[in-house]
Amino acid sequence: MKNCPQCGQPRQSEEYKCPTCDVFYPQLDEILFAEQERLERNTYNGAIKRIRAAEDSKQTLRNELKTVWRNTPLKTKIVFGTIVSFVFVLVVPIF
Repeated sequence: MKNCPQCGQPRQSEEYKCPTCDVFYPQLDEILFAEQERLERNTYNGAIKRIRAAEDSKQTLRNELKTVWRNTPLKTKIVFGTIVSFVFVLVVPIF
């Protein structure tokens, strides 16, 4: 679809919504936009964008790290803890 179904403004490149009235072009684009938003929310780049856009970036960073830790599987947490413990045991006798 080359024009907005509501206001008739020409579509610009691969935009999913009309820039003037915020109406999605066809329904397929609405589904693709929702999928892209979901993927963006769950990626490293999405987290960086949210941290940079926030007013309190330190608190947003803490929240993002908490979310990552909460979504990390238990086995991964155990492996990470084991690695940190071994490195600690190897480094402490040096000092």
